[in-house]
Amino acid sequence: MKRKLATTLAMAAVILASMAMPSEGAVTPSRLGVYVGPGKTAEVNNSQAWLGRSQVDATDYLDSAENIKWNQYATKYWGDWKKAGADRDFVLGLHLLPKGGTYAEGLAGKYDSQFRDLADLMIKDGLGDSVIRVGYEGNNKHIGPWQGTDDPAAYREMFRRVVDLMRARTGASFQFDYNMAVGTSGKVTSFETLYPGDAYVDVVGLNIYDVWWNHPDATPAQRWNHTLTTAMGVNDFKEFAAAHNKPKSYPEWGLYGRGDSYMGGGDSPYFIDRMAELVKDSQYQAYFDHDWGGGTLDDFPNGKAQYRLRFGG
Repeated sequence: MKRKLATTLAMAAVILASMAMPSEGAVTPSRLGVYVGPGKTAEVNNSQAWLGRSQVDATDYLDSAENIKWNQYATKYWGDWKKAGADRDFVLGLHLLPKGGTYAEGLAGKYDSQFRDLADLMIKDGLGDSVIRVGYEGNNKHIGPWQGTDDPAAYREMFRRVVDLMRARTGASFQFDYNMAVGTSGKVTSFETLYPGDAYVDVVGLNIYDVWWNHPDATPAQRWNHTLTTAMGVNDFKEFAAAHNKPKSYPEWGLYGRGDSYMGGGDSPYFIDRMAELVKDSQYQAYFDHDWGGGTLDDFPNGKAQYRLRFGG
C-alpha cells in the first residue's frame, strides 16, 4: 500500500510540474530568422550555431533614413553571406519615404531612381529574391515619415508605386510583405485600411512584442489574450490573411523588459511558448534580438532558454 501511494504521489508531482512549466515542442516548421543588428553577418552565424540549426535567415533594414538607398558594402556583405550557405534567405525592411520626404513628392516620382537603384544593387549582389517589407509598420504613427495613419490613400498608392518600380528591374524576383504592427492608430482601424491590393502583396506580416500599454500587472496569459483579441491583433490578422489567401509572416517579435511606458512583460517563457505555437504555419518569422529599448535575449535568461528549447535544432 505504501509503495502504491508513493507511486501515485510521484506521478501527481510530475503532472503538476508539467502544468506549471511552459510546454516543450519540436522545432517549428516555418523558416526561422533573426535580427541582430545592422550588417551583423557574423552574429547571425553565431545565432545559428547556438541554436544548432541548419537554417537561419537574416533580417536587416536600410542603414540610413536619409535616402532610399543602401550602402553598397552592406549589400555585398549580405550577398556574400547568402551565397555562403545552402539554405539562406534575406529579408529587408524598406521605408517608403526618406527623412523629410513627403508622399506628394514620392507620388510625383522624386524618389523613383532611388528605389530602382536599390533593386539593381540587390540583384547585382545576389539578393534579387529577397523578401521586402515595404513600408513596415505603416499603422505605427511613430515609425517614420512613411507612416500611414494620417493619409492611408497616399500610403497605399506609394506602396504600389514602389512594388512596380522594383519588380520591373531585370532579374528581380522579390517578394513583397505587407507588414503591420499589433494595434490600431489614427485613421488605421483595420488591416484593410492600408492594404494596397492582392496584386501588390505576396505575404502579409504582423510584428508582435510582449507589451501592453498601461497594464503593468497583467499576467502572461492576460497579456497574450490581449495580443490575440485586440483590434488588429492576432485573431484579426489570421482572418485578414485567410480572406486574401496570403501566407503569413511574423517578421519581428520578441520579449520586452519591464519598467517603461511600453509595459513589457519581462522574462516570459510563456510568451516564447505562445509564439512558438503561433508561427508554425507562417512562411517565415524572425526574433528581434537587438535592443530597441526593451532588451535582448541575453537580458531574459528564462526566455532565452525557452527560445532555444523551442527553436533549436
